[in-house]
Amino acid sequence: MKSPLRYLSARLFLLLLGVMLVTFSIHTYINIRTTSSNLIDYVYTSADRASDLIVRSTRYSMLLNRKEDVHQTINTVGSEPGFVGINIYNKNGEVIFSTDSLTIGRRVDVDAEACNICHASGSPLVSVPAESRMRLYESPDQGHVLGLINPIRNEPECSTAACHAHTPDQKVLGVLDVKMSLASVDQQVASATDAMIVSALFMTLVIAGVSGMFIYKVIRKPIKKLKDGMATISAGNLDAKLDIRSDNEISDLAKSFNKMASDLKMARDELSGWARTLEDRIAQKTEELQLAQSQVIHMEKMASVGKLSASAAHEINNPLFGILMHAKLVLRELSDDHIDEESLKKHLVVIQQESSRCGEIVKNLLDFARHTGGEFGRHHLNSVVEQVLFLLAHHFEMQQISVTTELMQNDDELVCDARQLQQAIIAPCINAVEAMPDGGSLAIETNGDETSVSIKVSDTGMGIPQDLLPRVFEPFFTTKEGEAGLGLGLSVVYGIVQRHRGKVEVDSEPGKGTTLVITLPREPDLHGQTQDTAIRGQHTAT
Repeated sequence: MKSPLRYLSARLFLLLLGVMLVTFSIHTYINIRTTSSNLIDYVYTSADRASDLIVRSTRYSMLLNRKEDVHQTINTVGSEPGFVGINIYNKNGEVIFSTDSLTIGRRVDVDAEACNICHASGSPLVSVPAESRMRLYESPDQGHVLGLINPIRNEPECSTAACHAHTPDQKVLGVLDVKMSLASVDQQVASATDAMIVSALFMTLVIAGVSGMFIYKVIRKPIKKLKDGMATISAGNLDAKLDIRSDNEISDLAKSFNKMASDLKMARDELSGWARTLEDRIAQKTEELQLAQSQVIHMEKMASVGKLSASAAHEINNPLFGILMHAKLVLRELSDDHIDEESLKKHLVVIQQESSRCGEIVKNLLDFARHTGGEFGRHHLNSVVEQVLFLLAHHFEMQQISVTTELMQNDDELVCDARQLQQAIIAPCINAVEAMPDGGSLAIETNGDETSVSIKVSDTGMGIPQDLLPRVFEPFFTTKEGEAGLGLGLSVVYGIVQRHRGKVEVDSEPGKGTTLVITLPREPDLHGQTQDTAIRGQHTAT
């Protein structure tokens, strides 16, 4: 199963969600701090005003030394909601008025938090900054408490009053300490915090939902269509079109995709058309090449027949001369009065034998020269070789070529076209004779195993240079000077061996002769022809 983070839209949504969470968290934190600070400032302002109000409310009573009035005023103000306590200290640090009657008369520690602000330097400060007069601390009963001290200064009315006059050089007569509870402030801050957090979460969810829908519709769906379209194109369906109706980069990409698919379809159709045209042309050229090759083979056969005809003509002349001579003797016997029947029979038997010999020679030449499409059958390799030797016997004799044979003694049967195989053996034999103009030796050897047979033709002729060996099977290539050869012999041999699914190899060294080895399978693969059709029921020995 694929991870959701693999999708671009999911990553974008998570990124936006993370940014929103961080942004709203910072915004909420700042709002909470600002709200809390504003409320504290408000309480501080209220405490400062209350302190000033108490000072002004008790001023007249203090000038007249009406302690009960002062005490009543402090208790009245201190009973209001939000006040924790109100204390008035004299210059000696004693509590002279308080909302808590138990603390009246007690002396406070100048090192305490409320007193340390003014007495930290050893001598009391006459004037203290407003922000330094405020303190926050935790009370077990009241929670957070804001304490504010306000000095009671020695005014001229106080220093000249008859009741309790103070010397003019005394600047501060006492301190008013007002303590106010911050419980309501804490409650408001907590409520505001909860409201802001809920509001931030709600806004985050709303914006995330809208963003998710937007991303899904504008990004996820078009990209999925593009992906599915690419998969369809990859599967080979170039007719696929993307229907993305929008006005942005993705729609431009979809248009480019559709155009690409159309161009690919057009290119594929053109390639298919060219492929069909090329196949037709290849088939046509193949047919023309096959026809040309057939003509080349026929030309080589005719060339071979021409060479054989010279020796065959001389071979036929011998029996014809005997026939003519014995025919004359028969005529002479018939002209005598006394006919010797035994003598006539002898003459006629010789005429019959020599006539049969001439017929056999002509029959072999006609069989070799006959143009056929190739008839494969079961034949004996040794018989094919012996037939070749019979056809070329007089040719070897005229060129003073001594022939030695070493034929295989085991099973020499194979499936082949006997006439084509004869031609494949005759061509190197004629080449060998032409390579030994002053006579020489020719050796023919056959071998075989369970799957293949081989024919090796070796001569003691002039040989072939090593740099020309790779070209001996090329059509019209010849090492003979002038017009002595067409250069088709070994190329035709190569074609015949290839049709028999075999191979042919040549090894030669100048001055030491040439060896050609033909290797053929006993049962060649005839490409779709059943063996019964190819063999045609033949099982003959030539």
